[in-house]
Amino acid sequence: MSTHHYYQLQGYFRELIELKTLKSGSKLPSEREIGEQFKLTRVTVRQALQNLEAEGLIYRQNRKGWFVTPPAVVYNPSSHLSFNLYVTEQGFVPHTEKLMQQIEPANAYIAQLMNIPESAPVLYLHRRRYINQRPVLIEKMYINTRLLPGIEKEDLTQSLSQLLKNNYQREYRDMDLVFKSTSLPSSAANDLGISAGQPGLHIERINYTTDKQVLEVDYEFWRHDAVTINIAIQD
Repeated sequence: MSTHHYYQLQGYFRELIELKTLKSGSKLPSEREIGEQFKLTRVTVRQALQNLEAEGLIYRQNRKGWFVTPPAVVYNPSSHLSFNLYVTEQGFVPHTEKLMQQIEPANAYIAQLMNIPESAPVLYLHRRRYINQRPVLIEKMYINTRLLPGIEKEDLTQSLSQLLKNNYQREYRDMDLVFKSTSLPSSAANDLGISAGQPGLHIERINYTTDKQVLEVDYEFWRHDAVTINIAIQD
């Protein structure tokens, strides 16, 4: 494989994207078509595209092809704004899909955090979230049903923060956050329609009520090119 050739191809597509000749969200020609156009092997084409993906300029959706990466949403975890609200405020269209929910016994870690007996019932919720119809985020969360009785009967595709405020007169107040740059595990990658091992952002969050009780333990897996973390720290 010629390093010179795939660098040239990278530069060609990078320029088209930077000049907005290829617009955000637009689909690239197939790898076969690119290879035929530039008389390059499939291996060379794939290497160039993977390098552009690593730069965050394009992304691959399984069984659909390569696309120009849309602008990343800016996420300030300390703001307490819901996903729907901060995505909408930035001019994008949010959507949430519930993949699974079930009442299950709390493991030792969750029980300790929530100050409930081990094996006490908690609600496990697994959701996929979209920005402009692109899957960008997988959520796996444990919800304290002792504080939120009957929540499993609610529409859990909506904003949980709004649901808590409107139906339970509760609000998120404090939170603990852990950020990890990671390779996406196969389960999250499959849910997002991408190959396992792609770079991603893993966020672990514990949400508390105003009286310091744990409402929710949340594990998020983001596409690496879909989000920019911006935390405002004020005196």
